This record gives sequence, structure tokens and C-alpha cells, in this order.
Amino acid sequence: MKLTLRRKSEDAAVSLPALMIKAERAASSVFHGEHAQRRAGAGEKFWQFREYDASDRPQDIDWRQSGKTDRLFIRQKERQLPQSALLWACAAPGMDFSTHHNPTKAECAKIIILALSILITRAGERVGALGAAQMGRSEAALDRIAETLSAGLDKNALPDAGPSRSQKNALVILAGDFISPIEDIESSFKNLAPLAGGGCVIQILDPAEINLPWHGRAIFEEPGTGRKEPAQNIESIQDAYARKIESHIKSIEALARDCGWHYVLHRTDQSIDKTLADIWLSLSALTPKGSA
Repeated sequence: MKLTLRRKSEDAAVSLPALMIKAERAASSVFHGEHAQRRAGAGEKFWQFREYDASDRPQDIDWRQSGKTDRLFIRQKERQLPQSALLWACAAPGMDFSTHHNPTKAECAKIIILALSILITRAGERVGALGAAQMGRSEAALDRIAETLSAGLDKNALPDAGPSRSQKNALVILAGDFISPIEDIESSFKNLAPLAGGGCVIQILDPAEINLPWHGRAIFEEPGTGRKEPAQNIESIQDAYARKIESHIKSIEALARDCGWHYVLHRTDQSIDKTLADIWLSLSALTPKGSA
């Protein structure tokens, strides 16, 4: 057992530099297109004035604006991101699936999640792995997330660890294939939603999982369990399968919307840079609880 764990740790350590390089490249491709949120925070652009209250710092008072009336005002600025972010990438056995020289779903999830972590920390926000005790905005925080992603020790198909009390109202970003039964996905999302200040669901699928492109007879094997299901004539089930997977994708999108979260579908034959840019843009539309 100890040897197996050590071997996994060594393999994860070897993969770390490559993962960081790919994530850095992806983050750099969209960093110049930073999208500000119309909400108070530690940004650079002026947004609005609001009246001072006891929870504000005296040094934040705008004395010029306050001098025009008999009240005190705070000069608010646009926030560059919603708030601290907790990130999760699925490491279940099925995420290792790939076809036609496409990257695996797991690789795409790791790069997207780590690239988002880099972008978020560059914007001055804190990041952490979902369920982890530590959060931060330093290189050490990024290293912790990269190590968690590379180790892939959590083989659960769905996130089951919510933010701790100190991390409540953080943005939750989830990346996985989400091909579990829809009732299980609904339960997972609903457990997280009350604790999160917003969310983004990134569903990652191989094109073969969407189109079922094969012909003739085939045997499908369930990752992790080895359970096999024969299909005598794939063409005869393609139409029904297409309707089912389309319905499943729409159901996940609806569940995310019901939680007030954004949804993005990434196919492994598509550009990660494009998907990452779409996600980064979507963050500007997320409004955490308690915001105007």
C-alpha cells in the first residue's frame, strides 16, 4: 500500500511541470482580455459612490465627495472577479477516456482548472481546491492546487466536499464529464449551492461520447468497474443515444442555471484556449449572494 502511494506521488511529481506549463500558456492566451465585474471590490476602475457605514474603513472615505454634503461617502471600484474561488476537477476513472488522438477529459479538466486558478490569483483573488483547508493568492497556493490535480486521489465522479465555514460564499468552479445519473448530479449541486457565492460548471466530453461514431458490433466497458455491455449494431442505437445525451446535457445546464451558476460545454477536440476565454468572460456575469 505504501509503495503504491509513493509510486503515485512520484508519478504526480513528474507530471507537475508539464501541467503548469500548459496551464500558464492557456492563462496567458486570455489574460490580456480581463473582464471586470460591475460590483464593488479591489479593482482599478471607479464604479460608484456609496454612503459610509460602520463596517467600512475610515481610510476609504472619499473626502472630496463627502465635502459636497453632510454625509460621508466611500469611493467604490469595480471588482475584477466575484470573490475567492474553490476549484474542483473530476479524477474518476472515466475521465481518462479519449479517442482520435484527442487529449483525455482528465487532462483538459486539469489544464482548465489550473489556468483559471492562475488567472484568478493574477487578479488578486484567493484560490483553493474544493474541500481543502488552505486558500491563498501566492505561488504556493497554485502549487497546492497543481499537486492536488496531478495526484488525482479523489476518484469520486461528483464533488462531495463543500466549502468550510471560512470559505463560505466563495465562487465554486467544477470541471468534469458529469455523466452520472442526473439525480446524483442534482443532489451534489444542491448540497454545494447554499454554501457557494456563485458557480461555474464545465462539462468536458470526448466527441465520441456525443456522436457515438462507431459502426457494427462493439462492447462498451464501464471505467473503474469493468462491467461490459455489448451492442450488436451500433447504428441501430445512434439516434436514441443522441437524444439521450442531448437531454442529459440540457438537464445539467438547467441544474446549473437553477443554482444561479454558469454552464460551459467543452469538447476535447476543441481549443482549450477558446473554452477558457468563454469561462473567463462568464465570470463577469456571476453575482454572489448579497450583491446588488
